[in-house]
Amino acid sequence: MKRIKTHNYLILREAFTNRKAFLTFDFSSNESTMFRTCIFCWKEFPYVVILIIYTLPFLTNSQNTDSASDFEYFIKKAQDVSLSIETRKELLRESHAALKHISADSIKYFKTSKIVEISSSLKDSILFHSIASENHALAKTLDNPSILGDSHWNYGSYYLREHDYEQSYFHYNSAFKYFTSANSFYYAGKMLYNMAYISRQSNDFTGAEILLFRSIKIFESTNNIKQLYRCYNLLGNNSDDLEEFQKSLHYYNEAARMIPKLENSEYYQLENLNNLGVRLYKMKLYKEALTVFNNALAYPAILKLEPSLHARLLDNSAFCQISIGRYEDVAHSLKFAMALRDSIEDTAGSVMSRMRLALYYGKVTDTIQAIDYAKEGLRLAKGYYLNSNVLYGLELLAALDTDNTNHYLTQHISLNKSLNTRDRRLRNKFTAIQYETDKYIQENERLFSQRMWIFIIAISVTTILVLIYINSRQNAKNKELLFEREQQQYNEDMFLMALSQKTNLEKGKLEERQRISQELHDDIVSRLFTLRFRWQSVKLSGAASMEMLHQQFLVTLEQLETDIRNLSHELREIVFFQEDSFSIILKKIGLEKSEIGKFEFYYQCNEPEVWERLPYVTQIQLRRLFEEVLQNVVKHAQASKVSAHLYRELDILNIEIKDNGMGFNPTKSKIGIGMKSLKTRSQKLKGKFDIHAPIGVGTTISIQIPFNPSLP
Repeated sequence: MKRIKTHNYLILREAFTNRKAFLTFDFSSNESTMFRTCIFCWKEFPYVVILIIYTLPFLTNSQNTDSASDFEYFIKKAQDVSLSIETRKELLRESHAALKHISADSIKYFKTSKIVEISSSLKDSILFHSIASENHALAKTLDNPSILGDSHWNYGSYYLREHDYEQSYFHYNSAFKYFTSANSFYYAGKMLYNMAYISRQSNDFTGAEILLFRSIKIFESTNNIKQLYRCYNLLGNNSDDLEEFQKSLHYYNEAARMIPKLENSEYYQLENLNNLGVRLYKMKLYKEALTVFNNALAYPAILKLEPSLHARLLDNSAFCQISIGRYEDVAHSLKFAMALRDSIEDTAGSVMSRMRLALYYGKVTDTIQAIDYAKEGLRLAKGYYLNSNVLYGLELLAALDTDNTNHYLTQHISLNKSLNTRDRRLRNKFTAIQYETDKYIQENERLFSQRMWIFIIAISVTTILVLIYINSRQNAKNKELLFEREQQQYNEDMFLMALSQKTNLEKGKLEERQRISQELHDDIVSRLFTLRFRWQSVKLSGAASMEMLHQQFLVTLEQLETDIRNLSHELREIVFFQEDSFSIILKKIGLEKSEIGKFEFYYQCNEPEVWERLPYVTQIQLRRLFEEVLQNVVKHAQASKVSAHLYRELDILNIEIKDNGMGFNPTKSKIGIGMKSLKTRSQKLKGKFDIHAPIGVGTTISIQIPFNPSLP
């Protein structure tokens, strides 16, 4: 099968990827030949279509696999910082071209997003915008809020690197809205952090603090320790800039509390020491700050892996020494820090190192070197739009280069004025964006609440309708059961009535038989006896034949008397033959069930004549109750001994049946038809039915009915 597939694939690749072969048309001047060729082609056409359909998925999968592997190769090479910028750009273009054959839009988006992320750091706005705009359009077609948020995040990062704070803030805010609507709260919190960072860069310290607290609220709910650490760190930096040093100490301590829970906690511990040292320096406690910086520098093994932090600590320690008038080895520390920063392309740090070298050389009266470092730092700061460093460089040059002081001061005043105007405009813009965002969030919450209420109402209405339907069905079922019960009751009453009528009829028959028997015995037989006796006393004379005939008549009369007497006795036996008494019947039922259930049966009936006085219908109901109880003992109790006691207490008749079986819990066990029948029969007799069945002890059933001989 593999060889067939491979063969088909090769045929198609040969025929349809070779554009020249595909477009070749063999013209024949002979029309009949051309017609035959066309007929042949049309006959083969269905097979070609089937072949295309069959092999197309393999071609697509093969292209997707090849494209994915090419992309991974190019993107990995493009991240190699040892290559030149141009080489990395070309690799990004190749990786972008490799994505053209990928059909899945979501996969294509995330791979393109990698390209956008890398291109944003290569300082090629044309390359970035060409790929980012295509990726953003793809995100819109996917219409997924998380993907749209990611796309705006790419733009926000790019504009932040370009120091275009307004555009960066706008895109971070858009990303925040999309992540919030997608319930991606972790990323929404990160966007708030980035917006707070931008607000701080624009000297909007209050706005930055508000955003950071909102971010902390989100990260606390998601329990993200690292992001909480970063938020408290930035809050501390913010408070230092506002000279609220007690607040900054509180925030740094909050950040320090989370360090043990972080990976690479040694690094974060040294970073926290650096922040505490900067705070002390800004409080003009230079010696205390120097001690903190030197304590952090006592971990060279860790700092060797973190050149950026190492450079900051060296630079800050040297700056403290300059501030307290110690100049030994300061130049070496500052230059080493500058070399570290240059090696990792930390532009802002490199500018600061040069400014502090300029300050150092100014302090030691080496004005030429001081001016050179200050100018170099100013040039770098202007090239990377580091405006705060530009202002600081102009101040230094105004103090160092006395011949051009006015020139530098004029630039300083002009730049400071324009920066203040920009910051004010940005603060207003950020406030407007934040207001619109708050309105957007409130509207979303309102819509969510509205949808929730609609959902709750819909569920409630549906539940009510379902309950109404169930209730109506239950009522209909109850009515049906009630009708069946009434019908059953009616049938049972009719049966009992017919039984009662039959009983009365039989009783009438018996009474009539008794009367006839008594009449035959007391009247007819007596008269026959008298007739025979008197006939015998009559003395007749005559022929011997007549005397013999006379004797035959007497014998016949005696025989007739005997037959009538026997008939009377038989009628009397029928009359006096009665069914067993109620008490005996119950005892026989118990003995019969004991043979089936293999248990010993003990029976006691007090005052049996009282039970005999019960109406026949009542006796039938009690018989059925008694039989049903013993049937349950046979089926369920597993008893070895059963006793039945019938007795009377005032006007109450009691039937008590006990067994030593397994017992059961009447409240937890399912009530069967038999148990319901027992209760129903007891209620019909206006009595009570009670059951006591402790598990492992046995069951006691008590039936109580009022004694009323006329009870139906």
